[in-house]
Amino acid sequence: MSSTPTDPSSSQLPDETNAAEPIPTPVPQRGFAWLRLILALSITYGVLIYAWGRSFLEGVMIYRGGTGRRYLFQLGVGMLAVMLCTAGLSRRFQSARIDRWVLRGATGIWFGVVLVTAWFVIGDLLPKLFVVPFFALASSWVLCGSWLWYRRWPWRARLAGVLAGILVQVAFVVLFRVEGIQGQFKVDFNWRSAPVVDHGSELPSELVPTQAEENSTEWNAAGADDFPQFLGPDRTAVLHGRNLASDWTTTPPREVWRTPVGAGWSGFACVGQYAITQEQRGANECIVCYRLDDGSPVWVHADEARFESDMGGIGPRATPTIVDGRVYAVGGTGILNCLEGATGESLWHVNILEDNHGGKIAHGVCGSPLVVGDLVIVAPTGVDGTTLAAYDRQTGARKWQGGPSRASYGSPALATLAGREQVLLVNHDGIAGNDLRTGAPLWDFPWTGDLHVNCSQPVIVDAERGRVFYGTGYGQGSVLLEIGCTKPDEFQAREIWRSPGKLKTKFTTAVRLNDYVYGLDDGILACLDLRDGKQQWKGGRYGHGQILLAGELLIVQTEPGDVVLVQPDPQKLIERGRIAALTAKTWNNPALAGRRLIVRNDREAVCYELPVRTNDRTSD
Repeated sequence: MSSTPTDPSSSQLPDETNAAEPIPTPVPQRGFAWLRLILALSITYGVLIYAWGRSFLEGVMIYRGGTGRRYLFQLGVGMLAVMLCTAGLSRRFQSARIDRWVLRGATGIWFGVVLVTAWFVIGDLLPKLFVVPFFALASSWVLCGSWLWYRRWPWRARLAGVLAGILVQVAFVVLFRVEGIQGQFKVDFNWRSAPVVDHGSELPSELVPTQAEENSTEWNAAGADDFPQFLGPDRTAVLHGRNLASDWTTTPPREVWRTPVGAGWSGFACVGQYAITQEQRGANECIVCYRLDDGSPVWVHADEARFESDMGGIGPRATPTIVDGRVYAVGGTGILNCLEGATGESLWHVNILEDNHGGKIAHGVCGSPLVVGDLVIVAPTGVDGTTLAAYDRQTGARKWQGGPSRASYGSPALATLAGREQVLLVNHDGIAGNDLRTGAPLWDFPWTGDLHVNCSQPVIVDAERGRVFYGTGYGQGSVLLEIGCTKPDEFQAREIWRSPGKLKTKFTTAVRLNDYVYGLDDGILACLDLRDGKQQWKGGRYGHGQILLAGELLIVQTEPGDVVLVQPDPQKLIERGRIAALTAKTWNNPALAGRRLIVRNDREAVCYELPVRTNDRTSD
């Protein structure tokens, strides 16, 4: 048998069966890409907007390189994180539709959030419809710079977007300046070319009293109606025995006088027929004495000094203290003066910052001097280890230094707790008690927000039991402490209750009436039960003003300038009248000397005579 050779080609399949199979398009692995996108968006809206806003406003517009540094660091780290998350994401998605949604959505949400935030943060000094969009465009470089690696855009386009945004921000800085802020961090912008209004620069910084004033004996007579220091006779913002009328609607207060004053946030101290405050008059920091009857100036003491802050404004902050015919006052730059009350003649002076190696802080020296016995106690700022300093009130010689923490914006207060007379001070970290005679620390309790800005005065609830209420702002809230003595000279502060986020007093001081405490909670009047810290009610948007408790009536100085009479009630807010006293931002504490209520801001002061209640009838 013969065999026929096999043809290799005969074993091949037909052409149609041998055709190459199509190669399927690979499906993008998008799971990890979506996680990166979500993380990038979260950082963009959760970190970058806030960090840019705070670093731009504080670091550039307000402090010019100050406290905005930490936010600038957050901004840089956040932008780098977004770059890493978004680098090459477009190639991962391989979808023009996803690209459109991501880029349009990220841009739209960014500008939407910035616009809405800016609308509530920027004040009304200039038209918002112009300033707010400009402010939002100034942030565009952050978005462009963070997302420039998402797609393979040409380098020219990438750089153009970032540079255009930077130029807009530079233009914003060139065109606008910060004119000031309101208590809720609402920033007022003005044209940089607009003239700076220096309230008080036209007022005289020298005035010598007449012979009649020099011979006045009223300074040495302490009267029941006097308001001789910060927050009144007891430094508590509570005035006992004031029989004021409880209705200003039918019988409103009568305006007695009104006068222009220099810039500053000092209040008035009143003795006899005289009222003293601090003002900035041009290049001079002044202590000014007025007649209580007609508002006419009696004398002016001037120091060549000027404190100025874009955020807090111009001028001294502390309220003078009047004791035994002498006036003690601390200026915004730290100058402590002792003056003869009748004439304004300087008896001695010392710079408490230079003398204690302290330094200026954001809002200047705000603590009003406390006079106890032969001591004048003050709070130098910007230095660790000298929260308090005491000076001989006759000579000005320093007697002691004390306190391990740094002073903030509180004023020293005298209290007897756990059987020990001591000086209370709200400091950088919280609240502390110091020995009156040596300044040695007795106890402390940390209670502060992230910014370590504490201003409000503590409220003594029960001195015998050592109970102290303390509230502060910036999101922190309030706490009730009990100060006890475990061993001789060993004290401790025990927390009774805390109310985080409740009664955030910021730079106002709460007042106590019976079992309740009333105060401005981030600008809204609120009532807390001292027994358990629970909020009873909250209402009345008065802004970051100040309050006094006169008898059983609350006098509320609102931040916009109105003065409101409120009847304290643990169940609800009850307004009893309102007067349009001032027309600009008012942070100054009011003073009530007898029936005379004096309120002021950084441009004018006005005195009212309040109606009183006599035999159940109102008398004006």
